[in-house]
Amino acid sequence: MMNDKTHGKVKLYKAQFVTSAAHFSDLPPLTEDEYAVFGRSNVGKSSFINHVFSSGVIARTSQKPGKTTLANLYKVSDGSAWVDLPGYGYARASIREMERWSRLIGEYCSGRENLAGIIWLLDIRHPGIAADKEAASWLYELKLPVFPVLTKSDKLSRNNQLKNAAQFKKIFNFKTDTLLYTVTDHSSRERFWQMFELWRQENSSQRNRG
Repeated sequence: MMNDKTHGKVKLYKAQFVTSAAHFSDLPPLTEDEYAVFGRSNVGKSSFINHVFSSGVIARTSQKPGKTTLANLYKVSDGSAWVDLPGYGYARASIREMERWSRLIGEYCSGRENLAGIIWLLDIRHPGIAADKEAASWLYELKLPVFPVLTKSDKLSRNNQLKNAAQFKKIFNFKTDTLLYTVTDHSSRERFWQMFELWRQENSSQRNRG
C-alpha cells in the first residue's frame, strides 16, 4: 500500500512498478491520466524517478547509457500513471534494437489515448544539442504538453545553472519555467511537485475547455 507524505504544504507521492513492455501493444490499457518520462540516454531518468517518489529503488539505474530498453509502467498514489520510456540518442545498440526503441517511443507518444503530457528530462550542461532539438520538433508536431526538467544541476555553479536554463527556455521556446533538478537535494523533489501540480492543473483545464 502506498502512503503519501506531506512536507510543509507540499504533497509528496509514492509509486509502484507495474510492468515492462518491449512493444507498445504489450502495455495494458489504462483510463487514468498518464505521464511519460522522456529524455536522452544517460540523462538520469531512472535516478529521477527513484528520487522524486522517494519510494526506494523502483527504477534500475546504471552509469552506462541505454540501460532502460523497455517502457516501464508505474502506478502513482495520486491516481495517475507514469511510463519511463527508453532514452533516445544512444548509438551503441544494434540497429534492430534501436529501431524497436524508436518504434516503441513513437507508437506510445502518438497512440496512447490517456497520455496527458511529457515530463522531458534534459541535461542542464548541454543546451541545444542535436538529439534534443530533433526530439523537440517531433514532440511539438504531436502537440503534446511538455514539462521540462533540467537534470544534474549540481554539476554547475549557480550562475551557470541560470545561464543554461535561460538558454534552454529560449532554444526550445518553453511556455513554462524550467525546473532545475538534482537527486542530491531533497528540495528538488518538493519544487518538482509544486510546479508539476500547477502545470497539470493548467493542462487539465485546457483539455476541459477544448
